[in-house]
Amino acid sequence: MHFLLLTWNPGPLDDHVFTPEQWNDRLVAPYLRGETVTTSWGVGRHVNDIEPGDVAFMYRQGQWGRGIVARGILLSRPWAAPNQARAGRVTNHVDVEWQEAVPTGLAVEVDELEALAPEFGWRQVYSSGRQLPAATGEKLSREWQEHLRAVGPSLC
Repeated sequence: MHFLLLTWNPGPLDDHVFTPEQWNDRLVAPYLRGETVTTSWGVGRHVNDIEPGDVAFMYRQGQWGRGIVARGILLSRPWAAPNQARAGRVTNHVDVEWQEAVPTGLAVEVDELEALAPEFGWRQVYSSGRQLPAATGEKLSREWQEHLRAVGPSLC
């Protein structure tokens, strides 16, 4: 099993995917009802060693700050499709079943991530599909579960 960071940069170039408000409606609200959500997500040029069953974390970036806002399980290997934002280009995607999601304001922030796993360059994540070292992924998995327990009352 591998651990991947799928990146989301809410802003003018990525609003075709989700605005922060759509994120809450389409991923957070279903999680709070006990449902999962399946989407496809771009992994850029990262196609090696990505398998169904791998764990994916959504890493929000950009004007809203950096942080983890969701966890899911990959349902597919990478597959190619037209890029929605850049006509004429092809992008690699994976299918993901998102199992947990929090609003952008309740993310595991980059300062917390750096304290948890200082060996990983959290501020140097430039594209989606980057693999985490196994030890870092394990630490993040444990931190994510603790984070969900801590913010749970804020979600209701």
